[in-house]
This record gives sequence, structure tokens and C-alpha cells, in this order.
Amino acid sequence: MIKSTLRTEVTYDDGMKNKYVVKKDWDKTKRKALILMKNAGQTDEIVQDQTTMYVMNNLAKLDYGSVIIMNLFPSLEDKETNESATENLKCIQEEVTKVDDVIIAVGTGIETNKEAQKRLHMIVAILLDKKATILQIECPKGRRGFHPLYPAVKNGWKLVPYEIPLVEQAD
Repeated sequence: MIKSTLRTEVTYDDGMKNKYVVKKDWDKTKRKALILMKNAGQTDEIVQDQTTMYVMNNLAKLDYGSVIIMNLFPSLEDKETNESATENLKCIQEEVTKVDDVIIAVGTGIETNKEAQKRLHMIVAILLDKKATILQIECPKGRRGFHPLYPAVKNGWKLVPYEIPLVEQAD
């Protein structure tokens, strides 16, 4: 008989308008990953959305034992505030110290989103400051920077070092 326990912990703000952290642990003896995506999804302490399912399945295949899911934008209602943005960055600074690897999986769609690029740049600066191992998902054709739901990668990830994009400084 095999027994396994999946522990989930979710951190929201007081008004449940922002979701900052989703932690899932299934084997404390294995490596831990923090995955950074763009927007907070539907996953909560019980329900799992598709993205979370693919994240967990792929990390388990790669011999990880837990994941911390975070996003560029924590808002559940598309009303980002300076306060929620600041709190999100604080949470990232704290959580990155608890993992072995950070996976940037914001998807290729942020190339046209200046606000998302700016936020990613700020977070990458934090990760570099914390000397984090930063990875990204590569598809079989060698392209990089995918979101976990991208069809070519959703059933199997190849993690490669993250290439820091040259970002134009916003005035």
C-alpha cells in the first residue's frame, strides 16, 4: 500500500482580493521550486485549475517534492493596487529563500505588455540579489519562456537556465 499526503497552503490578503502564494508539498525530502507566472488563477486550498495540475505533474516528473506558485500580478479581480504590488514583491523576497530553483513561466504574451515586463524586471532583480537559480521551460524546438499550459510543453518540461532579457528602462 502506498500512502501520500498533499499539503496545500494559500496566502490571500484580508479581503481575499489578492492571492500571493500557493504552496503544495508532497515530498519534503525532494527539491523545492518556486514557479512565477503572470496572473493569479482559480486554484485555491481545495480546487486545482489546469495550470496548477500541469505544474505539479511536471515538477513531480522532474523529481521535485514541492512547489510555491506566485504571479507577477496577484489580483483576483484585475484591480491591482500599489499595496498589493508591494506585498507581492515582499512575498517573493521571502519565498525565494525557501526553494532550490525559481522557474519563470510567464509565457510569451508579456512581450507586448509593458507593465508585465516592468514587474518581471523588478522580480528578476530580486532573484539575482538573492542569488536564486533561475530557470525557464524550453520546448522541444529550442524556444523558451513558455507558460505551463503551452501545448508543446504541458506534458513534459525541459528546464534550462533563464536568459535575462534586455529591458528598456521606463521613464
